[in-house]
Amino acid sequence: MLKILKNKKGVTLVELLAVVVILGIIAAIAVPTIGGLIARQRERAAVATFDTIVEAAKLYAEDTTVFTLQSLETNDFVDLKDNVYSLTVNGANQPAAIYIRVTGSTVEFFSDNGATTPTSVFINGTEVYTPAP
Repeated sequence: MLKILKNKKGVTLVELLAVVVILGIIAAIAVPTIGGLIARQRERAAVATFDTIVEAAKLYAEDTTVFTLQSLETNDFVDLKDNVYSLTVNGANQPAAIYIRVTGSTVEFFSDNGATTPTSVFINGTEVYTPAP
């Protein structure tokens, strides 16, 4: 009888429990880290998109100084893709037409066509531009 039990191979419940606990600890460490990496990557993508918009605005401004963000895409200066663009109007973040004014190498963003109301710009929920006070 002892020979039969010694030759029997398998995993005990304690060993299985130890493996499950170790995997749980690894998952508890890895999941928040990966979530943080994804959030930082989204922010970097928003800033890169904004930098592209600023450079396109400088090129487009040879003809006009106040124009909409959408006119850059219409005239093939930039591809806005499926990003969500919004701005702050009266303290609330909302989708609206974004007007751009280029003066020399300075690019500013406004919520009105007269370029009198400076505004913060958000791309996919990330603030990428805050007007100077």
